[in-house]
Amino acid sequence: MVSLSDDSRRSGGYFFNDDHSTIQASDSDDLLLQNHELFAGEKDAPFKHINTTWAILLEMLLFVLLVVAGFVVPVVCAGQKCGTDAVAIIVYAHGALWFVLLLMDYFFRRKHHVSRLYGYLEFFRRTKKIRRVPLLINSGASAVLLILVKVLDKYCNKTPGAACPTLRDENYIQIVITIEVALIIPFLGLYLVRTVRFNRDEACPDVNKDEMLTSFIQSQSQSSDIGFRDENYIEEILEKQADMIRYLKQHNAQLGKRILTLTAENAILKEHN
Repeated sequence: MVSLSDDSRRSGGYFFNDDHSTIQASDSDDLLLQNHELFAGEKDAPFKHINTTWAILLEMLLFVLLVVAGFVVPVVCAGQKCGTDAVAIIVYAHGALWFVLLLMDYFFRRKHHVSRLYGYLEFFRRTKKIRRVPLLINSGASAVLLILVKVLDKYCNKTPGAACPTLRDENYIQIVITIEVALIIPFLGLYLVRTVRFNRDEACPDVNKDEMLTSFIQSQSQSSDIGFRDENYIEEILEKQADMIRYLKQHNAQLGKRILTLTAENAILKEHN
């Protein structure tokens, strides 16, 4: 979340909210110029791959297996052969998949957080929303299944002579799961393609690119120009500025920890000498 005001020009500061905390960055231009040498020293650092490809493929496989189970289980478990009805087994499997997706979402967030710390801000921004879609759609489908099972049980299975549709209970479950997977697979495919391209290109971190630094500084001076600007362009600039300031804060924190560690090691060496 980014908020700009006229007072920020007088005080030389911008305010950025990140996880309910407020960060004040004063003299942003000077901060960028001071850290430019730090970026230059890291240009020769090896490319940092993001190892999430296997997890994306695993999610796609699990959703495919869920659809297959939705059609196979009613045939295999017909007549209470599995100890319970097929609808219950499918719903249980769907609920178990939700917990797996929750763990996957945490895994993705951790990996992308580390990638952003290395300066790959654009890739983090391009995948931030699509990698959360599977869990959101699955959560919505779980709510639909819960309501559907209750409605079918109350009005079709327990009411004598109820005028229920000709479809069986498992057919409704199959329809919901099929629609769910059909919506999720394209997002996982897009996420997979962007991840593979990112690892294949092995581009240098965004913060090491001169055009990103210059565009950030120039956008400050252009803020007072009079003229028409597209709102989407302004929002994109503000988002990039927020990511840059957030990265600089995290980067400086890491450098501070490194300095403290080296100072402590230097003190220990002096004591031994």
